[in-house]
Order: sequence, then structure tokens, then C-alpha cells
Amino acid sequence: MGRLESGTYVQVIETGRIGEVLSRERTNVVVEFCDVSSVCPEEYTFKDHELKVVELPRIKTSQLGPLVRGEITLTEITNGTHLLPEYVEVDSKAYRINAKDMLIGVKHYDGMPVEDVYRWLEAIMIVEEEMHFPTDVGESIVDAVTEKDIISYAYGEMSELRWDLCDFDPVELPEDAFKLIKDILGTWVESDGKEYSDFIKQVIAEQFDDDDIDKQSEATQKLYKECLDYCCDVKKDPKSIQRRGYCYYCGTKIYPNDWVKARDAFIDYYQMTGDASAANTLGYIYYYGRCNGGVPEYEQAFKYFSIGHAYTYFESTYKLADMLAHGYGVVKDGESANHLYYSVDKQNYKRFIRGDFECKFADAALRMGNCFKDEIGARKDLETAYFYYLQADYAIRERTKRANHYGDTVVFNGIQKALEETRKEYTETGRTEKFIYPGWTKWTLIKHRRCKLTIKELSNGVLAIDAKPMKRRDENEAPQMLITIPRADYCELKKKVRIKTAPNSRYGTLDEKPEIIFDSVEYDWGERKTIFYLYDEIAGEICTDYYTLTVPAKKKPELSGDVHHFISVLFEESGRCYDYLCDDPSVKVDDIVIVKGYDGEKPVKVVAVSDKYESELGLPLEKYKKIIRKA
Repeated sequence: MGRLESGTYVQVIETGRIGEVLSRERTNVVVEFCDVSSVCPEEYTFKDHELKVVELPRIKTSQLGPLVRGEITLTEITNGTHLLPEYVEVDSKAYRINAKDMLIGVKHYDGMPVEDVYRWLEAIMIVEEEMHFPTDVGESIVDAVTEKDIISYAYGEMSELRWDLCDFDPVELPEDAFKLIKDILGTWVESDGKEYSDFIKQVIAEQFDDDDIDKQSEATQKLYKECLDYCCDVKKDPKSIQRRGYCYYCGTKIYPNDWVKARDAFIDYYQMTGDASAANTLGYIYYYGRCNGGVPEYEQAFKYFSIGHAYTYFESTYKLADMLAHGYGVVKDGESANHLYYSVDKQNYKRFIRGDFECKFADAALRMGNCFKDEIGARKDLETAYFYYLQADYAIRERTKRANHYGDTVVFNGIQKALEETRKEYTETGRTEKFIYPGWTKWTLIKHRRCKLTIKELSNGVLAIDAKPMKRRDENEAPQMLITIPRADYCELKKKVRIKTAPNSRYGTLDEKPEIIFDSVEYDWGERKTIFYLYDEIAGEICTDYYTLTVPAKKKPELSGDVHHFISVLFEESGRCYDYLCDDPSVKVDDIVIVKGYDGEKPVKVVAVSDKYESELGLPLEKYKKIIRKA
């Protein structure tokens, strides 16, 4: 007698019924039976002496094709047990699954009882490897549609149907249960492999977007364009129209930049769906006059940005604020602009310190810096402006490490220009920040969360305090602290920060351990004492004349990577400068070169020439465009 273990086939000695062992605990054995129902198998517990191990008949290679086509059933193969071992008995040449056999089987089982359909699908999936089904089900279709792709996607839908059948009525199969599978297989088989269904075309149209289609082969790009155009122009599929709109917006090899087509696509998509992301994109098109020779259409921009803002699209909010700040098409209102900038900065700051590095924090922090440099709803304060610019710089560098967002090069260049201009006026330096009161808790007390201080006594009564936020029950980890010290030219996310006290300081805790857990603080100016509270109860005290935070010395970056030749060019309309890669060493300052602009080729003036190591670049190398030629 074989071992009664999970996966073993057994026969009940008294009744002769055959099932599969699910589990065993001591002498109790749980057995599953599929002879009555495979959809809802029965489970019973037996004593081990009531069972005997049996070997079931295996399906033969000569039966695989007939099984797929519905010419032979699982009931017949298994003598009514509906239990099928994975291993196949070889009695003929290997069988390879094909779309024609699958279609025959689908048509045979369409409309049959759920039990029969489920058993057919179950049997096929048990021996799928022996039938040589594709192993890369659901992967991208490239270059051309093949029978393997058709089988792969039909099989994926069959697998989904198998799971869904468990929720259906045990007798009636829904009329449309096989509709999609028949469409996938039928279109291919009946056209002798020359046509493929709308479902496959939709799959191909959704495989790529403006960010990655240019990386594909020419054949794949051609196939993608055919399918995407079909889904847009024939099927009028909203998501496809949006996808093609972005291709025209960003410009790809198969969909060169065309602002009119992009605008029309997003208008159609917005009217079809009401999706405010389209309104946000339309706002940009009108704001920069993309379809109007570069002349802004502020009335339309304000309309669409207002819609985006109503749906909390951060880009729409800060672009509305840009219009208010500068009086573009509206009454100039610095205070309202400042309020909108602050709301976007605050919300994206929370996202950023929690690890969402692709959020809009860089864009918002840049604008908050502008508020304090250019007096937009605020008094001029260069230290605060520099504070925000440092955060913007840190955020855009983190973002470009992880993603390739449209317009990030413009944002990066704007931040560098703001930093450079502010440095000329804000000249304070030093690596140490001094706090008379516990101002450093602004980093640790994130929304009044609990924070932990670990205290170490140094010489001369100086206390070294390691402070860090603590995670909450619903968090995997606590947010980090964005430590920003303008005088030190320093901004960095940290999980903990070390604070030191003045000499001759002292502290007290409730249990005399050198640590304090708190969620709020109070400062006694008379005694120079910080009182820490946890749930409104005193958790500890520190008496000191001041606190200090010393940031690491800024390391000079090591030069590494290849050296690349760059030129800086001036776009006179906007007054902005951009860096371009240049393979022509003869290009010099004051030369005119041709670059690709938003509206095609554009002549621009060279204002600087330089050679840079890759380690010196502010953005990944692939984000820099090349000049087309010297004029």
C-alpha cells in the first residue's frame, strides 16, 4: 500500500469511489471527489484504514487533440473520476496545440452545461505543457501577429473563464461566455491567419505609449500604428484616442509632433469621457499657444486649468496660479497665486517624504521659492526662497532618476537658474544651524506623529540626540525628514537626524532610560527647557541654552563617465537657456544652430560651450537633446 499523502489518488474500500487526498492529520485523511461535480467537488474525512492507494489511467498523446476538439471527454478518459494525472502516456507523436483545434472545441462546448465546460477547461490546463501551449501568455505582441499570440490570448481568456465558472449557475452557461474566445480564434482561423480580432488590435494598441514606442522595431511600430489608428478611427475607443493624442503631443517617429492633432484628440477624449486629465493637457496647449503660432490663448487655458484644478490636478492648480501671479488673461492677484502654490507644495511635500518621488513637489517648491524671491503674495525673503529652491533641486533630481516625464528638462533648467540667481544675493554660509528653541522638531513632528529621541552624553555636558519619526500601525515605514539648511547649501531626505546641545545640558526621562518618545513639545523660555509630551502627559525634559545641527561637508563630485560636448542656446521668445549635446566641435559662442523646438526646427543662438563628464550632468544623459545642425 502506498503512502496516503497530499496529491495521492485513493479508493474508498467500502464504496469503490475514487478521489484525491487533500490533507492528512494522523489517521484522519481528507479526500476530495470530483465524480459528481468538478465545479463544486465534495470533501469527506476517512480513517486511513478505510482507503487504499490506486493508480489512475493517464491520458495518451493520441487523445490530446481529440480532447481539445471535444471529440473525447474527461469523463471517458478518467472512467468517470474526472481526476487526471499531469503525466501523459506517449503512444503517438507529440501533439501541438493550434488555433483551429481550439476553435472547434470552443464551438463544441459553447452552450453546454457548466460542469462539461469546466471539466474540458480543467483537463486542458492540467496537461497544457504536454500540448506545448505558449509559456509567455499575455506578453507583448511584436513585429507581427502570429498564431502563437492568438493561442496565448485565447488561452488567457479560457483560464479566466475557468475561474468564473465557479460563480455561475451549475446548469446554465451564460450565452456570451465564449463570445470573446470565439472572436479571437475565429477571426484568425477563418481568414487563414490574415486577420486578427478587434480584441487583439486593442491589446496591441495598449501595449505601448509615447514614452516607449520609439524603442521598438520598425515592424512593431508599424503594427502598433495600424492597430491604434483602427481603434481610434473605426472603433472610436476613448483610451486609444487619448493615447494617440499623447503621441502627437510628445512627438514620436510614427506620430511626429502635431499640436493641432493633439489638441483635437484631447478635445474628443474629454467630450467622450469628461476625464479632467484631458482638460489639464488642453490647458497647457492653450497656455503656450501651441496651435496659435506661439501666441497664448489664455481664455481657453484658464477654462481648462479651472476644470483640472476642480478635479485636484496639481499641474492645473499651479498653472492657474501662474496666470494669477503674472496677470495672464486675468486680474493679477499675487495672494491668490501664493495660496494655490502653497496648497500644491504642502500636499506634494507629504507625498515626497513618503517616497512618491514622481509627484509634483519639484514644480511646487520652485514656485514657492519664486514667491519669496519675486514677492508674489509674500515679502521678499531670499533665505526662504533659497530654502524652497534647494528642495526643488533635490526633488527634480530624485524624479529624473526614476522617470522620464515630459517637460522635466525645462523644470530642471528653471530650478538651476533660480538657484544661481539667488546665490548671488543670498551669501550666508556655514554647515551648522543653531536653534535657541527646539525648532528642529518641525522635521520630526510630521502631523503630530510619535517621535523617538535617543540621547547620548558627550564631554562637557553636551548631549547628542538622535531623533527620528516613528511609523504608525497602518504604515510599513515612517516618512523621512527633508532636512533643508540654506546656509549650508544642503537638502536631503533622512530617516533620522543628529542634534547636539550646548555644553552643561541635562535631561530627564520617566524611566531613566536615555530615550524619549513624544508627540508634542513645549518650550519654557525662562528656564531654557524643552518639555516633551506623549498623549498630553510629560514624557521627558531637556535643559540647554541651544541646539545645533551640523550637516555633512559637501563633497566635490568625482569625475567619471564619458566626456560630452555641450552648448547652451538661448530661446529669445522666452528668454530661457537650454543645454544641448553637440557633435560638431566647430560650433562656438554667438553661432546660430538649428534645434528641434515645439513647432519644428528652430534657429537659436549659442551662448556657451562646454565639455562635461557624465557625473557632472544634472540630468540623465538620455534626457539631453542634440542639435540638428549648424545654421
